[in-house]
Amino acid sequence: MYKIKKYRQKRLKTQYVILVQAKSFKRKGVYIDPIVYRGTYKYTWGIWQEYFYHDLLYKDLPCHYFVELLDKDYVVFKGLNDFKKSMWLEEQVKNGIIDFQYKDSIIIMIGENFHTDICEYRLLEHLSNKVFSQLFKQFPELSFDRVKILDECLTPNWEANMATAENKYEIEDFRFFNKINLKFAIFDYEKY
Repeated sequence: MYKIKKYRQKRLKTQYVILVQAKSFKRKGVYIDPIVYRGTYKYTWGIWQEYFYHDLLYKDLPCHYFVELLDKDYVVFKGLNDFKKSMWLEEQVKNGIIDFQYKDSIIIMIGENFHTDICEYRLLEHLSNKVFSQLFKQFPELSFDRVKILDECLTPNWEANMATAENKYEIEDFRFFNKINLKFAIFDYEKY
C-alpha cells in the first residue's frame, strides 16, 4: 500500500487541458505491468497509482483525471485536485519536452494507446459529459480550442531533449485519434 502525502503545489491559471495517453507516463527503465500499455477492460488505475507513488516516488498523482475502459464501458476517475500542479507536466516543461505555455494545464490521462488503436466515440462522450462540460463551466476561459492532445504541446526538438533528460518517458503520438470527433462530442455536451 502506498502512502498519500500532503503536497502543496498550486496551479496559477487554467488555460489548457491536455489529453495524454497512459503509456506516456511510463518511465523507461522502471517496470510496470505491461497490461497498462493498451486499453483493456480490466481495472488499471490502481496499478498506475502504485507505480507513481511507490516506484517513481511521486509526491502526488501526475494527472487530474484518468479515463479507462472497465468491463463494458468507460469510467472517469479523479486524480489530482483541479487546483494542483502536475509534477509530470512540470518535469516535461523543465526538460524542454512540452512547450512552456502549457505548464499550468489540466492533464487527462487516458488508459488507451492511440498510436496503435482507434479512439472510440464512446470514450469521447464520457470525456465530454463527465469532464469537459464541468471544466468549461468552472473555468470560463476554456473551450474546445484550448483542449490539446500531447502531440500539439511537444516542442520541435522534444526527442533530442528527451534523450538528454534525466528521466526518459515512452511518449508516443496520437496517430489514430480523431480530434474532429472530439469537437463533435464536446459540442453535444457543452449545451447543458
